[in-house]
Amino acid sequence: MRLNAALVLFAALLALPVARANDTAPADLPAIRAQQVEFRQEALAKQGRFKDVDEKQRQELVAKQTRFIDLTEGKQAFADLSPADQVETVNTLEWIKAAITRAEDERLVCERTKVVGSNRSTRVCRTVAERRAERAEAEKAMEERKMCGAACKGN
Repeated sequence: MRLNAALVLFAALLALPVARANDTAPADLPAIRAQQVEFRQEALAKQGRFKDVDEKQRQELVAKQTRFIDLTEGKQAFADLSPADQVETVNTLEWIKAAITRAEDERLVCERTKVVGSNRSTRVCRTVAERRAERAEAEKAMEERKMCGAACKGN
C-alpha cells in the first residue's frame, strides 16, 4: 500500500506537460452535445462510422455518450458544470474520441489533484501514453532505489 502511494506521489511530481483547464475545455458545449446526440443515433442504428464497431464497444460508446448528454443537459457553457463534472465531461469526450478514431494512446485523461501542502485542487490532463510512461518511470525509479539501497551515493 505504501509503495502504491509512493508511486502515485512520485508520478504526480514528475515534470511533464500539464494541460490547463482552459486548454481542454470544450469550446461550444451545445454544439458538441448536438454532435454527440447525432453520433449516438448513428451508433444505435449501426450506420456510418459505427457500422463496423463490435457490439460490446458500441454499447459502451452509447453508454458514454448518454452519460455526456445527461451531464450537459441544460448547460450552455463548460463553466456551468461543477469541477467534478468538468473532469468527467472531458474524460468522456476523450474516451469517445479515442473509440471513434481507435487511437487509445492519444486519449486525454484528466484528474483533479491536490499539490502536497495545498488545499487547492487542480485539473491535470495527460494522454494515456504519457501516464503509462510516468508510471513506468516511477516504477523504474523505485526498483533502482530498492536494488541500490544504502550503497548508492547521491540518491
